[in-house]
This record gives sequence, structure tokens and C-alpha cells, in this order.
Amino acid sequence: MDIGERRQANILVLAPVGRIDNLTSAEFQTRLLAAVTSSSADVVIDFSGVEYISSAGLRALMTASRQKPRERRLAAVRLNAVVHEIFTISRFSHLVPIFATVEEASAAWEASTQPGPDGPPTDPKAEPATTLRVYFWGTRGSLPAPLRERAVRGKIRDALLAARGRTLDTPEAIDAFIDHALPFSVRGTFGGNTSCVEIITGGDEYVLCDLGTGVREFGNRVLREHGRDRKHCFNVFLSHTHWDHIMGFPFFAPAYIPGNRIRIYGCHSGLREALRTQHSAPWFPVDFDTLAATIEFITLKAGQSCEVAGLSVTSLKQFHSEDSYGYRFTRGGKSIVYSTDCEHKYSHLNQSYPFVEFYRNADLLIFDAMYSLGDSVSIKEDWGHSSNVVAVELAQAAGVKRLALFHHEPVLNDQMIEVVLADTVRFEWLSRRGDKVEVVSAYDGLELTV
Repeated sequence: MDIGERRQANILVLAPVGRIDNLTSAEFQTRLLAAVTSSSADVVIDFSGVEYISSAGLRALMTASRQKPRERRLAAVRLNAVVHEIFTISRFSHLVPIFATVEEASAAWEASTQPGPDGPPTDPKAEPATTLRVYFWGTRGSLPAPLRERAVRGKIRDALLAARGRTLDTPEAIDAFIDHALPFSVRGTFGGNTSCVEIITGGDEYVLCDLGTGVREFGNRVLREHGRDRKHCFNVFLSHTHWDHIMGFPFFAPAYIPGNRIRIYGCHSGLREALRTQHSAPWFPVDFDTLAATIEFITLKAGQSCEVAGLSVTSLKQFHSEDSYGYRFTRGGKSIVYSTDCEHKYSHLNQSYPFVEFYRNADLLIFDAMYSLGDSVSIKEDWGHSSNVVAVELAQAAGVKRLALFHHEPVLNDQMIEVVLADTVRFEWLSRRGDKVEVVSAYDGLELTV
């Protein structure tokens, strides 16, 4: 095939002509690899003369993208309708950026090297934020619980039944109907990912609690917002190493990118071994030692505080098989407690119960309320989890401001969890002896500010 070559400003432009398929992809790959590895210029492929590209051609493009020096940039421009559709179907625009012209690619690259309108990020310790935010990426317990076809159909049916007799002839009217007339269990879902909670400090480093399947979506969000080239530090606090709390890590994309730093904190001595075993054959095809990110394990001592990402963090041993640990995060007078996988047993609740002090005056308590009280003291006794009733009693005793029910039983559907929430709000009112405890039910995608 004919492959033209020209210089445009500081960019090397390759212009193949014809079809890039099984017969021509090898030649295309050879020329492209030579361009991205032997030249100091960024490379743009002008596809205006290409009538079709096959999977072999896309693989050649991917090979060049992987083998180019990290600082070298590669893009595609002037795709015709057919080639553009093939890129879209193959999701290749996520791998190689597409622009209308060489000038547009150059302008985008130039903009990416300039600081944002507010300049470089400030030091979070120099200017501490007044608030903390919490984002729930996974809220299920024990195992993932995705929505099935029948559940989705049921939601659509319930929404259509509720819409009867209403005038919904504009997008605004439809949105208002969804937002105000439908219960959450119909318009949304509590989600199906297992435990993963982000504490947003406003600083450069990320803080996570647990590595359930929710961490996959968190990692994808980071890459979507910042790309692969920006490096990050992730601080992860593990409650324990039961599978539902670590099973998302093999699918955490930032772990595969060199330059990223992942610090895993916990009070168990076997954190490294647990994650390494999960990544080993025959359970997973990628060995832990081949992960490109720098991964560190920091063993904490329960009851002692440490400073991480501008937060003061204290842990407490909990009642669970092989132990779990709760974490209290504090900054600027605000406190968040993450307390999952703990079975609370007491016949008389008083101030000597250690969790009362650990939860004391927390702005937000994230609490494992997996079972009903009846189940937790009968057929599921000693299963290591607690109930909504105990959650309220402890929150009230400790003066907690907001209680988030968490680690939802995978057997419960959205309607059932909504009933649990309503029952818990009612119980809080019935048992209240002091200030109100606001009760919410965590769901995948919920964001709270404290």
C-alpha cells in the first residue's frame, strides 16, 4: 500500500491510502512503528485516503500505541464514515484519540500541557477543606447482586402504571415525574457491587475503604477523567480480606499502569499474601508481581492513630470471623466512621461498650446492617454481621449525626431494602431519647457531604 509522509509544524503525519486489512496491515505496522520509535515528533495518521480498516489494522495501531515512548503522542484524523464507525464499534477511540484535523490534534495536545485556569493544585495541608465527601462505589455484602431482566422489567412496569392519567408531553415533565413521583426503588437501584467507599478530601491523593467490585468502576472513573498519563496515589484501608472486600482489585485498572502508587493499610498481617493469592493461578491469569503500579502494604496497630492524606485515621478491632477492623477518619472537626462486617452482641448497652466511644459524635457512621435483628439472633447468629435495629441503638448512644445502612444482604431486592430503610427511620423515631439520628441507606453512586 502507499503510505505518504509529511511534516506539519512539529508533527509527523502519515497518510496511508487504500485498505488496511490482512494483506496490508504488516506494512502499515512497520511504517508506523518506525515513525513512533525513531522520531522525536508526535505522530498523526491521516485516514482521509483509507477506505476500510480491519481488526488486523487496528491491532497494528494498538501495537504502535504500546511500543511508542511514553512521552510520544499518537492520534488519528480525517476518518471517513466507514472507518469512523469501525473505530466506534471497536471502542478504539478510547485507545487512540480521534480528531477532525491535524490542527485540532495539535491544539488539544498543546492545551493538555498548560495548567488549568486555577493553576496547579494547592497543597491540601496548607488550605484544609472545610468539608469531606463520601462516595459509595459498592454497598452490597457477601457477593455481587446485579439487576436481572425481570427486575428491570418490573421497574418499567411500575413506572408506566404510575404514569397513567398524567400529561408527560415534554422532557421536563418526564424528568419531574421520575424525580418526584416515583419511589427510589422504581426510579433507581441500590446497586450490586460489593464494598468500596471513597472518602474525598479535596487533596491530590485518593482514600478508599475496601476493594470490593465497586473499585473497578472507581478506577475506570479515574482513567476516564484524567487519562493514563497522569499518575496517582491511592490509599486503601482494608477492613479484612474476605473475598467480597478484595475481589475487585484484579480489575482495578490503575494497578496496571506504571507510575501509580497504591498503599494498602490494614491491621491484618496477611494482606499481601491474600491479594497475591487472589492474583495467582488458577484463580486469575495475571500474577500479582507483574502489576505495573508500585504497591505497598502498611500494617496498622488497632487503637493507634496515623496521618494519611491529611486525615487522622484510627482503627478498632471488630467481631467477625478472623477479625475485621473499623476505621475512624477525622479532619477539621469532621469524623467519618467506616464499620462493616461486625456482629454486635450486648444484653445491656452502656458507655463501656467500646464501639460507643469509637462512634462518638461521628458526622457519618457507615454501618453493616445486613440482617434483620430477628435473623441476626436466630438462624444467622455468629455469621459476623449486624442489623438495622442495633445500628440505630449504637448511633443514638454515641450521638452520631447521620447513619448510613451498608453491606446490604444480596437476597434483598430494591423494594425490600427500601422497606428496611423505612422501618429503620421509624425505629429511630420510636427509640429516640435525644437528638435525631438521620438515617439513609447507602447505594452505589450515593454521595454524601459531611
